[in-house]
Amino acid sequence: MDSQINEIKSRIDVVEVIGGYVRLQKAGANWRANCPFHNERTPSFMVSPSRQVWRCFGSCGEGGDVFSFLMKIEGIEFVDALKILAQKAGVILKREDPKLKSERRKYCDISEMAAGFFEKNLETAAVGKEAKKYLKERGLKDETIKEFRLGWASESWDELLNFLIAKGYKAADVEKAGLAVKKQNENRWFDRFRGRIIFPIFDLHGQPIGFGGRIFKENADKEAKYLNSPQTFLYDKSKVLYGLNFAKQEIRRREKCVLVEGYMDLIMSHQDGLKHCVAVSGTALTPFQLAILKRYSDNLILAFDMDEAGQKAADRGIDLARNLGFNIRVLILPEGKDPADYALSHPCRLETEAETAKPIMEYYFEKVFHKFKADSAENKKEIAKILLPQIRQIPNQIEQAHWIAELAGRLGVREEVVIGELKRNREGNDVPSEIDEITRETAQKSPNKPREEVFGDHLVSLLLKHNLHFDVIRDFDFSPLKNFTFALALEHFKKSDGEFNYEKIYRDTPDHLKNYLNKIELESQNFEIKDPLLEIKSCFTNLRRHLLDKRMEEIKIILGQAEKSKAHGQDAELMVRFQRLASERQKLEKI
Repeated sequence: MDSQINEIKSRIDVVEVIGGYVRLQKAGANWRANCPFHNERTPSFMVSPSRQVWRCFGSCGEGGDVFSFLMKIEGIEFVDALKILAQKAGVILKREDPKLKSERRKYCDISEMAAGFFEKNLETAAVGKEAKKYLKERGLKDETIKEFRLGWASESWDELLNFLIAKGYKAADVEKAGLAVKKQNENRWFDRFRGRIIFPIFDLHGQPIGFGGRIFKENADKEAKYLNSPQTFLYDKSKVLYGLNFAKQEIRRREKCVLVEGYMDLIMSHQDGLKHCVAVSGTALTPFQLAILKRYSDNLILAFDMDEAGQKAADRGIDLARNLGFNIRVLILPEGKDPADYALSHPCRLETEAETAKPIMEYYFEKVFHKFKADSAENKKEIAKILLPQIRQIPNQIEQAHWIAELAGRLGVREEVVIGELKRNREGNDVPSEIDEITRETAQKSPNKPREEVFGDHLVSLLLKHNLHFDVIRDFDFSPLKNFTFALALEHFKKSDGEFNYEKIYRDTPDHLKNYLNKIELESQNFEIKDPLLEIKSCFTNLRRHLLDKRMEEIKIILGQAEKSKAHGQDAELMVRFQRLASERQKLEKI
C-alpha cells in the first residue's frame, strides 16, 4: 500500500490539485491563496511545489500533503481520497482491500449504479424513449444528454430497488443513499423516484451523489413537478451546486460565474456555450454555496427567472453575495425568458447576452422605477425606502456619491435631502446608531466576546440551520440585551406565527439585521448537532442562567454601595428582586 501511495504522490502535483479548489497566486517559488478553511482577507495559505505540501500560516494553522488537503476540503476519509487521486494519477490499485470499502464508497457505488440504471432506461424503456424525445424537443442534443447522464425512472414501485438488491445491497442501504423510501410501520421499501426524468447531481469529481427527478406525464398533476434526493451521507443540497464539476475550470479561466436556477437552465446554458455556469437546484441560494463559489471567482452574474419567485430568489442571493464581498451583476434576458427557453429560441446567443448583465445598482434602480413613478410624495418615499439601504451597502464612497446623485436627480430633490435621509435610514427608528458596529463585532469570533453574546449567536444559528419551532423563546423578554444584535434578531423571530420559516422571516427582516443573519448562517455550517431541539433548549437555558447571574450581580453591587453610603431606602425592594431572581435561577438548575 505504501508503494502505491508514493507512486500516486510522484505523479500528482499538489499545486494542480489544490488549484482545482482555490485561486492560487504565484509567490516566489511557492503559491498562495486565502485559506479555504477559515475566513481571512490577507492570504496566509501557502503551497510548496518543491516539497509538495501546503500550510496555513493564519489562525487555523492547518497543513499537510495532497491527501490531507483532499480529505479536509471534501470531508472524506483517506480511502476515498486515495481512490480519487489514484484515478487522477492513472494508478490502478492492485486489489480491493475490504478496508477500502468505506461507508462513503458504499453509497457512491449505489449512486453510480443507480445513475447507470436510469441512463439505460432512457435509451431502452418504452416510456424512457418518449422521455428522451421530450428532452430533444426541449433542445437537448444526444451528446448533451450523454454528458450530463440524464436518465429515466419507470413507474414501477421497486424496479431500481430490486436491481440494487440483486447487486448485493440491502434495502436499508438504498434508503440511506436517498433512493428508496420505507413504508410507514412496515418493513417494506419502494423506489423514491418513479415516472420521472432523472438528473444526476455530481460532486466536484463527477461522482453522482444525489438525483433530481422531473415528472414526465402531464396527467400526473397531483405530483410535485420536481423531486430531489433528501439529505444523505453524500448529499447536502445546501452545500452542492449543480454543474460545478463541469464549470469549475471555466469559471476560474473567465474569472466569473453565471448562476441559474434549474437543471434545464444549466444544461441548456452549457450546451449553448455558457460553460462558466452553475445552478442552485432544490434550494434557495445559501451562504455555503457562495463560500464554495468564492474559491473560484469573486464575480457573480445572477440569471434567475424573472417571475415573482425568481426575483425574490435573486434579491436574497444578492444580499448574501454582497455580504460575502462578491461583485454582482444581474442578467435579465429579452422577453422575460429563462435561460433554457432563451437558448432554445435564440441559439448561440446566451454568452453574448451574459456580457450585457447589469451592475447591481442599475438592476435595483431599473426595477424600482419600473414599479413606481416618481410623480407623488408617497411614491418617492417608497422608492427611497427601497433604494437607500442598497446605496448604504456600497463600500466605495465615490460610487456611493454617484448613486446618491442619481437618486436625487430622479426624485427631483437636492442631494442633501437624500444624504440626510440616508443617515436617518442608517440609524433606524428604534435601533441604536451603533448598529453596524454591533453587527460587525458580534459576527466576528472574538475570544473576548461576552458569554451572553456567545450563547445568543449560537441560539440564532441553531434556529436558522434547523428550521425548528421556537416556542422556547416566544415568551422571553430580550430587552435587557438590546445592545446585542442577536437579541434584536430573536425579538424579530418572535413576531413570526407558527412554525419557524426562514424564507418568510428573512423576507420580512429589516435591512439592518440581514447582514447579521447572513454572517451567522454562514458561520453555523460547522455545527453538527444530533438533537437540535435539545441543543436549542440547552443554549437558551444557558443564556437565561447567565443573564440572571448578571442581574443578581448588579443588585449585589447596588446593595454594597448602599451599605457603604448608609442609604438603605431601597434595600427591601432590592432584596425582594434578588430573592425572586435567585428562585428563578434555582429552577434552571433542575432543567
